[in-house]
Amino acid sequence: MERRIVQCVCGMLVLLISGCSGTTKRLSAKEYYSRATEAYTREDYLTAADDYQELLDQYPLNPYAEEAQLKIGYSRYLDKKYTEALGSFSDFERNYPTSSYLPFVQYYRGMSYLEQMRSIDRDQSVTEKADDFFRVVADRYRNSPFATLAEEKNRECREALASHELYVIDFQLKRYARLAAKARLRLLIEEYPETDAAVVGLARLQDLLAEEGKQELANLAAQALAARSIGSPPVPVPAQNGTEELPAPTVDPLLNLITALKKEESEARELAIRPPGSEPTQQPTLKLTGEDQKILQRAQEKEAE
Repeated sequence: MERRIVQCVCGMLVLLISGCSGTTKRLSAKEYYSRATEAYTREDYLTAADDYQELLDQYPLNPYAEEAQLKIGYSRYLDKKYTEALGSFSDFERNYPTSSYLPFVQYYRGMSYLEQMRSIDRDQSVTEKADDFFRVVADRYRNSPFATLAEEKNRECREALASHELYVIDFQLKRYARLAAKARLRLLIEEYPETDAAVVGLARLQDLLAEEGKQELANLAAQALAARSIGSPPVPVPAQNGTEELPAPTVDPLLNLITALKKEESEARELAIRPPGSEPTQQPTLKLTGEDQKILQRAQEKEAE
């Protein structure tokens, strides 16, 4: 008897649970959107991203789909979930390749990397990726309000990358890897000539060249350093007829310095790979360390580009 009573109670519970589950109502697309937007407005970005994602899962072709996909990425960015934000922004670009929101998306893809930027003594790969996206915005979407913002962030990235190069150069100088440091200094002033780090690098290079007795190159470095320290454009010169004339154009001493350093590096490479006994006796064979070889190879590849 008791067993039958237990079975009846269990059966009623099953029917009750089944009836409750059967009355669960799925929200409409508009209701999902409203719920997600409410969470977004009150800055509950985690809930907002989840609700927008639920909207897309339940109604992938709904009228709010593009905005929902965009706000998923932005909500995750605002929630400091940068890896998830990058994935969502990538999904948006793939799903909406002609969207008017693409400048926004590309800018915040760059920002998602920039927020993860490490100190100058660490690897700068995320800074390089951020710089790539900012350049895309600045070059491809010139009429977008994000272009100006991207240019500012581009300068920030380049300063960080140049500062990292200078940090490595100073480390090499402390380790007496002068040849590698000098080659890297040339790359620094060539690739990041507008940065503050390049100005410091020119001063380091001037000292190195002077210590090596290469006074002509040291003078070129001093001239390039002076031009960047002043940082002012040519002043128009009043002509005799009352009009203004610009001074005759001159070659930036930095370009002459880079050309001379490339020639010197090329000669060093030839000495390094020349078969023993083929060079004149008055010319000593230049022995390069493994680090020096890598730096010179990188410089050669840049020159070939």
